[in-house]
Amino acid sequence: MKNSSSKTDVRYECIRILREIDEKEIFAQELISEKCSQADWFPRDKNLLTELVNGVIRHRLSLDTLISFFSKIPLNKIEPWVSYALRLGLYQIVYLDKIPASAAINTSVELVKKLVHRTDAVRFTNAILRSIERGIQNKSADEPDVTDLQKALHRRGNTWCTFQHSILPNPDKNPSAYMAVNYSHPEWLIKRWLSRYGKDKTIEICKINNLPPKVFLRINHRKISLQEFILLLEKKGINAYAIDNAVVVDNIAVSEIPGFSQGLFFVQDISAMKIAQFLKVEKSNAVLDMCAAPGGKTTHIAEFLGDTGKVYALDISLKRLKSVQENCQRMGVQNAFIVCGDSSEGKAPFRIKFDRVLIDAPCSNTGVFSRRVEARWRLKKEDINKLTTLQYSILKTGAIMLKPGGCLVYSTCSIEPEENQDIIKKFLNNEPQFCLNAEEYYLPTMNAGDGGYMARLHAESPM
Repeated sequence: MKNSSSKTDVRYECIRILREIDEKEIFAQELISEKCSQADWFPRDKNLLTELVNGVIRHRLSLDTLISFFSKIPLNKIEPWVSYALRLGLYQIVYLDKIPASAAINTSVELVKKLVHRTDAVRFTNAILRSIERGIQNKSADEPDVTDLQKALHRRGNTWCTFQHSILPNPDKNPSAYMAVNYSHPEWLIKRWLSRYGKDKTIEICKINNLPPKVFLRINHRKISLQEFILLLEKKGINAYAIDNAVVVDNIAVSEIPGFSQGLFFVQDISAMKIAQFLKVEKSNAVLDMCAAPGGKTTHIAEFLGDTGKVYALDISLKRLKSVQENCQRMGVQNAFIVCGDSSEGKAPFRIKFDRVLIDAPCSNTGVFSRRVEARWRLKKEDINKLTTLQYSILKTGAIMLKPGGCLVYSTCSIEPEENQDIIKKFLNNEPQFCLNAEEYYLPTMNAGDGGYMARLHAESPM
């Protein structure tokens, strides 16, 4: 049986997606999902496209450092299509094991022929990739065998790619610059994390951010049990196992998992699944889910409500609310009401008040870099303060919408205290009628999911 279509040029689609992500500020996962939904794509093509797009974006700083070392032309002077072709070829050479270096080089050269149509650009691409490939000393060196950190680039686990030349910054003289290049993260973020978590924990966070995240599925218990769903996956040859109430599957395209269109599951990180539970919804509650798109928490809250109560899904983006509506229909949710509106500065479009309010606030995404691969490069140092202003404004709006005696949960997928504990401390100092009932703060891990924060606040009833 064929597992790859002859009509599918995965690397051509990859390079087009990479450029579109940068130029239009589109999310990588949206473009990957759109391409993978095409009927003539085979599973192998989908998996390769996902690996290449996400891998090149995650390791961009490491790849650009290698290109800059071997190229006489500054990176910002290289024709854009050539830059993307170099990154794509280099990612396969350094980080992947099953694709021969010759194939990685030849396909990148062919892409430049197809997209640039200049002989000098083709020769340049071929020369740079072959120079880097010749400069590799050991593609899969074990960590104990790495003696010169300036000549080694971390790949995954305990394996490194070592080079004949000193390419990376000196880790003793400039540890943050070294870690930024080696683990491909902005240096300003590395400095923040070093000051807060120390060297070992910062390296651990970076390593997790550079791995494909586990695919967690929240089972729709209205339609199927966890055990029944795992059996269904096993019949389709998909490896799956349970962690708590979630099912973990191999990193495959969602379209390949049976039961999606029937609403048997929702793709949701195990950390995100905690949030609706943390809200402590009771039957017949009126619940407001602010910043609701794409609907994972809305549908989860509806599941806790059963056929009682109501959940109002509020979001500022009409386009993103369409995904909430689609997911509610797919999951069989009957008691969700979708509302488009601004939730900052007390603007929520409601006259009623709610028993429960959930604010999954817009944030820096620093707890989900493995999942939102482009986020680390789009985030700027000054964005943190801008986000905290917005977050506090939304929190104040949510508090206004809460009934006396009700509960409000504030959550983010950030690991920055300014967006989490500091926001809650400021709010409690200014709003004495609220008290902190519980809070949780977690860093990203392989088995426990993404990093983030959640706090449950209680609005005291008047005497």
